[in-house]
Amino acid sequence: MAEGDADITLNVPVGLGGDGEGEGMGLGAAITDQLSQSIQNMDLVKVLQKMVAQTPEDEESVEIRDKLRGVLQQFKDMTDDDKAMFTNRIKEGLKNKLSMKLKDSGAFSNIEEAVRSAIMTRLYMVAAGVVLLIILIIFFGYKLYKSIKDKEKKIEEKKKAKQMKKKK
Repeated sequence: MAEGDADITLNVPVGLGGDGEGEGMGLGAAITDQLSQSIQNMDLVKVLQKMVAQTPEDEESVEIRDKLRGVLQQFKDMTDDDKAMFTNRIKEGLKNKLSMKLKDSGAFSNIEEAVRSAIMTRLYMVAAGVVLLIILIIFFGYKLYKSIKDKEKKIEEKKKAKQMKKKK
């Protein structure tokens, strides 16, 4: 990873909430928090420089690139206090915009539902496998028990037959 790149690591709390219905999974909140933290830790100047260094794809990109060059030039002319205030304002604005977009999109509820459904499907498959294994063990155990009992019965019958022969 290049110097100044934001390192995004998600620590998503997965588990049941207090209501036991699977709510409170917190995927959306965890992603939003991680994005906010990444934005707070990013080097704004390097990000702007990378954006300016990219080749524009259309006229709108050229205009934005020229505006970013102007912003970078003004940033270089600012005092250290103004630079800190400017970067904080930009970062807060980005965090707020992303947070609003993520809340409005509702994509995380779909993702949470898909994850929940995948986990439940996997649990059902494992449970079915365990039940099948238990049924097989019981079946073969019963067969073994029946076989042993049949052998014992045959041995007893042979003994009785021998005793009957001896008595005659």
